[in-house]
Amino acid sequence: MIKTNKAFGFYPKHLLVDTGSIRIRPLPELDQAVESVVGSDWIDNGWIYAPPQEIRGFVSGEIRERPFSSRVFDLPKTHAFEHARATSEDHLQFHIWALSFFLGMRLTTMEGGFLDATPVKTGRLVDFVLLGASLERAIDLAEEFWMTNHAEPRNAKRFAAAVRALFLGQYPQALQFERILLLYTATDACYALTEALRRPIKRPNHGERIAWMCGELGLDTPAWARSTGKYGTAVSAIRNDAFHEALFMDEPLGFAIHGGGTSGNLTREMTALVCRLLVALIGGRDTSYLGSRVNTRQRHGLRLS
Repeated sequence: MIKTNKAFGFYPKHLLVDTGSIRIRPLPELDQAVESVVGSDWIDNGWIYAPPQEIRGFVSGEIRERPFSSRVFDLPKTHAFEHARATSEDHLQFHIWALSFFLGMRLTTMEGGFLDATPVKTGRLVDFVLLGASLERAIDLAEEFWMTNHAEPRNAKRFAAAVRALFLGQYPQALQFERILLLYTATDACYALTEALRRPIKRPNHGERIAWMCGELGLDTPAWARSTGKYGTAVSAIRNDAFHEALFMDEPLGFAIHGGGTSGNLTREMTALVCRLLVALIGGRDTSYLGSRVNTRQRHGLRLS
């Protein structure tokens, strides 16, 4: 029997949603949970980091800290997600991933569902703010996506994988080459999903994929994703060198940085593009957001209807 009610977190605000067969409610211990997290010693600049790993001495029984973090860690659950018509555990998990994306912070039903660090403030992992009743519509879109793709469960997994890679690519302590590789992986997941949904007559080559997706989904193609001839695109050339030759900007990994992108910040532009791809792929049709520039620090309003 499918459990239709799941506790999830961490979300630091009261969230009340009723749409269709889905209800979201704060848990009674929400305020205490939020207080326990925001008062943590492991918060820096709005991110909470995995605490140091502890080890107990075999003979003495004394607990001491190892000189590295636990990496995988847990945060308290804050809300309950209920779906009266959930078809499977994966159905519920897909909704949590979609909700994570639209709220811009990692949410999970898992014990130990966080890796290295996660924001404790909402909206930190996306470049948009939901307007009006867009959260309810976002949940409806996730449900429509699930039901439409029920016969192809890998499509929901691809969406979740792109969200995961988007989030991992923004870890504050990551080196630039790590961020670019993770964000490029997010675009690859988006491409796999777009290809499955649109089924192109001629499959684009690797260097053409981002431009093809942008054309299919009504987005402007960033300069770094436009073809430069036999070398593909600027971003695919960076990815290929790092992935196949362990070189980043012609230096061993970790010893150079890239100042590309029209804003001088390629990772920010890649993050913004992945956000637009995911909104379009799940069915969002806000052309003012989808057509907005990626080479800006500005946060955009997103109105789903």
